[in-house]
Amino acid sequence: MSTPTSNFNLLGPFVGNITSSSGRVWLHVDLHDQPDIQVFVTLRRSRDNALVSTARMVLNKANHGTGIVQFENLEPNLVYPYGLWLDEVCSQPLDLDGLTPADLFIWTLPKEGYDPQLDFLLMSCHNPEEAKGDHCEGFAVWAQIPEILGENKNVRFALMVGDQVYADEIEKKALAEKDPEKRYELYLSMYRKFWDNIHYRKVLCSLPAILMWDDHDITDGWGSREDSFEDDESKEFKPEWKCLFETAKRAFAEMQANRNPPPLSPNYEAGFDTCFRIGGAGFAVADLRSNRNVRKEKIWSAEQLDGIARFFFNDPGNTEKEEGIHTLFFVSSVVFSHGAPQVESFILKFWLLVLTFFSWLESLPLINRPAAWFNRVFGDLRDDINDSWGSEKNSAEAHRVLEFLFELQNPVDGRKAVNVVILSGDIHTSGYSNIYSAKHEKAVIPHIVGTPVAYEPFSWVGEAVFRHLTRVVSLGKKDPVTKKHVYTAQVSHHFCYRNVVVVSLRNYEENESHLKAKFYLEGFPEPQVLLFDLNHGSHREAIRWPEPAPMQPLP
Repeated sequence: MSTPTSNFNLLGPFVGNITSSSGRVWLHVDLHDQPDIQVFVTLRRSRDNALVSTARMVLNKANHGTGIVQFENLEPNLVYPYGLWLDEVCSQPLDLDGLTPADLFIWTLPKEGYDPQLDFLLMSCHNPEEAKGDHCEGFAVWAQIPEILGENKNVRFALMVGDQVYADEIEKKALAEKDPEKRYELYLSMYRKFWDNIHYRKVLCSLPAILMWDDHDITDGWGSREDSFEDDESKEFKPEWKCLFETAKRAFAEMQANRNPPPLSPNYEAGFDTCFRIGGAGFAVADLRSNRNVRKEKIWSAEQLDGIARFFFNDPGNTEKEEGIHTLFFVSSVVFSHGAPQVESFILKFWLLVLTFFSWLESLPLINRPAAWFNRVFGDLRDDINDSWGSEKNSAEAHRVLEFLFELQNPVDGRKAVNVVILSGDIHTSGYSNIYSAKHEKAVIPHIVGTPVAYEPFSWVGEAVFRHLTRVVSLGKKDPVTKKHVYTAQVSHHFCYRNVVVVSLRNYEENESHLKAKFYLEGFPEPQVLLFDLNHGSHREAIRWPEPAPMQPLP
């Protein structure tokens, strides 16, 4: 084994999946011209500094300088400092590139999961390149997370629900590249670009993260892009786009997914979906990119939802005799509703004409720069609209998943009712909406959105237009008898600031669960706080207002 020089680039170390008895540490090193590096990871018990275990990573060209170690048989709810060394006797510490030994630790979960409070972070959309004017190179929210954690000492992990990197800028090179390894290096360069900041690394070297990809981890609009198909009618992706996807999938598996709890599908064959449980809280983290194809009207596969259902219904604790999962968090990288249907319908109908017009303007010498700016900033918005569950293209799958979630809240087979909460990212403006069912007694599911953590937020003007035009958004399919939609959403206010959300589940007694969401908005000294009564505030009121007058234009 060779010894690394002092000038290699380091990503991590990052803490992966944590349980009450196990922990995981992940590391990536840019090997440069070195064939391999050997790193030893030591784990000590905090109460007496006793050495518990030593594990070895071998980082080489075959694994692209990426390694992970798993520690088992740990004590519950205990802090374990860990260290990184370049020799077996642990006399030569690895240069932590700005981190200190005190930053590195694992904190196992309580054996019972939690009682009576479970706190975690929710975030998505990490592209600091889009907001560098914050004196932290775009990482201002990340720089404040340690202080936020200091105010929320019970936070045990983070849900990072999409777009942890933005690979859009390498799309053309990746599509043109024939060599799979060179294409993979292009993706690695994006991870190194977006993850090497000290503020980012200082958070994730001790806070476990569960990560799911979205389009930008592959490229903008993956699965919904018209230009990715073989021709105007085909439902098949072009060969070069398939190669791009397979490379992005390899990179995601190595850099993100192997830090997660075990996948539902062996070797990620059906996708990266994962489910896990902490006490009475269940988490279903859905992969909405592996099988997405807008022309097949497919946001994911039936097998993926079936896998989540099997995990949940086969849970041995979910019986009348034993305490099972009482709250399920359905984690979706895209939202169920946000925009104004009128605006989105117009874009889908006429945007191709708009793009054609601006492409023509770009050919004119006097106005080509403004036209080029429009094409670069806005581009083809159709893929953004077709991304969400609320898109007509995804209505059948949206109906199926909402049917599943509302049936959990309204069981008919003798099982205990389960509270459901939807968590999302993607739209660059945080906030919440409620999803309603017209046929279930427990008829409300809260939908909380945390985004962006490091990206230019959605325009407050655009958000004002959406909220002015939108009262109710229809979801899924119409009932064949009533000819009305069974499921609808009412979108509340969203915050057009970069942010991170602390989600807190509180269980005070049986059938008494509350959810608290604290939105930490960039520049605000106090969080915006929302409270949800999951047991007693979940009926649909359906006030029959007179037919509204036509919407007035904005003043």
